[in-house]
Amino acid sequence: MKRKLVKTAAALLIAVGGVSGASAHEMFLKANNYVQPANSEQTVSLINGTFDKSENAIDRARMNDVTVLGAGKKSHPANDSWTDDETTSYLKYKTGKPGTYVVGVSTKPKVLTMSREDFIAYLKHDGVLDTLDDFTKNSKLEEVSERYSKHVRAVVQVGGERTDDYAEKLGYPVEIILDQNPYDLRFGDELGFQVLYKGEPAAHQIVRASYEGFHGHDASGGHINSVDMRTDAEGRAKFLLSNKAVWYLSLIHMEKVDEPDVDYESNWATITFSVN
Repeated sequence: MKRKLVKTAAALLIAVGGVSGASAHEMFLKANNYVQPANSEQTVSLINGTFDKSENAIDRARMNDVTVLGAGKKSHPANDSWTDDETTSYLKYKTGKPGTYVVGVSTKPKVLTMSREDFIAYLKHDGVLDTLDDFTKNSKLEEVSERYSKHVRAVVQVGGERTDDYAEKLGYPVEIILDQNPYDLRFGDELGFQVLYKGEPAAHQIVRASYEGFHGHDASGGHINSVDMRTDAEGRAKFLLSNKAVWYLSLIHMEKVDEPDVDYESNWATITFSVN
């Protein structure tokens, strides 16, 4: 086991409520326009870093799945639909009939190895609290190998007709499924969601909600960049849409594995959408 680690999400805690600092090396799909005309050329950006700043483009060989789903039709854009600059990958696609569309990307697993100290620091920084508690109490590992992959989606509205495509499962290892069409909601409404791991409810999962440009301050004057909560026994939670903005949900699902070269497996998920 040998490796150096990445950073990822904190989360949302239902019945716990709280806030956490922003983390790095998360992945997001961000649309240039979240409300799009039918039959139009559109672009989404694949961000790998923070919600506000991408640090590197993603090689096509790392992409396990790319899906555009809308108006009841599913397509898988070819590699030449992508372009890159130094920090970001861009997917170009054409919308069809009106509807609520989902664009999804899932990456292949990658294994990294780090020291015990680095693993603990990573878990603290990114709010993987359950693994942190178990690891510090029960593990004597001095070196930790983690297999990780990222699964992201953006929900966009094409034309005026609302459809249920926003709630379709894409078959990714971990998914955040919205309970309501976000384009039927306004700021001040509550939005519910469910987290699924391998198609089953992910109970007590920490998830983070935030929006573009949001920050607050805690009692010490430190910056607050998200609202955290935890899903219930059915993998569900809800939160208040407190502003007109591009919103996101993010999480890390991590568990121990019993394999010769891997100690932990993590699946990161995010979803973005716009609220008026």
